[in-house]
Amino acid sequence: MALGLVAIFSFELVDLFFIAQLGDAPLAAVSFTFPVIWLLVGIGIGFEAGASSCVARAVGRGDQQQARRLTTDTAVLATLVAFVLAAIGLFTIQPVFSMLGATEELMPLIEDYMGVWYWLGPAETCMWTCLAAIRARGYAILEGKIITAAALLNAALDPIFIFGLFGFPRLEIQGAALASLVANLVMLAFTLFHLHHRMGVFANPIAPLKEIVASWRHMLSIGVPAMITNAIIPVSNGIVVAMIATYGRRCSGRIRYRDADRADGPDSFLRIVSRIQSVRRAKFRGR
Repeated sequence: MALGLVAIFSFELVDLFFIAQLGDAPLAAVSFTFPVIWLLVGIGIGFEAGASSCVARAVGRGDQQQARRLTTDTAVLATLVAFVLAAIGLFTIQPVFSMLGATEELMPLIEDYMGVWYWLGPAETCMWTCLAAIRARGYAILEGKIITAAALLNAALDPIFIFGLFGFPRLEIQGAALASLVANLVMLAFTLFHLHHRMGVFANPIAPLKEIVASWRHMLSIGVPAMITNAIIPVSNGIVVAMIATYGRRCSGRIRYRDADRADGPDSFLRIVSRIQSVRRAKFRGR
């Protein structure tokens, strides 16, 4: 499990390492995305917490049928919610990140990155909810292996997609998001296959609506408080980011840089925030 936590942290660390080689502007653009990303991650953690708790209690009672029902219904609901949030996010990139203080120069980079990353949300949420069901059954080692494999695949794909190696087009900042998306999709496919064909933890997704709603209520009684708790820090970070970005714009007329791509002071702050958030992610997902 400790190896899995290191792998979780490495996702953002590896992405930032390669993005930093593109210049300060792409790194600053990605920094503006972290409050939004971590808000969505916090919602996903809520589903993960609900799935882990409810499934573990069902397994502890010896009620395997209920455990399978909860696993299936939670994964379906989490994925559906993630798709809705992704659709909303895609249509609100300009107003949301303008509100956070992103400049017009950074907005095209943010659109390139988030235009791909929003599709990562459903895949990541579904995979983490399924991994929570694995952990609830006592297979933490398997969970750690899957996380590590995803991190290694992401690290291998990052330079290929970002810099256009081996004949692939040079996608730059968009390539970082695409690498994470592909890595998560590959490991999600493996996870679903393994859980269904090797472990048999899924129930028939088609069931009486009453049973499905009962599973959702049971899971959300734990998941919603977890979502609210995990949303507090990203929301507060978003407010701080907007305030500091405004301060940076006011100073931009007084401070001139020879390097046109050099980031403002607020962007340096945002990079620190991004690393703190990575540690926070590992902390909560290790529970």
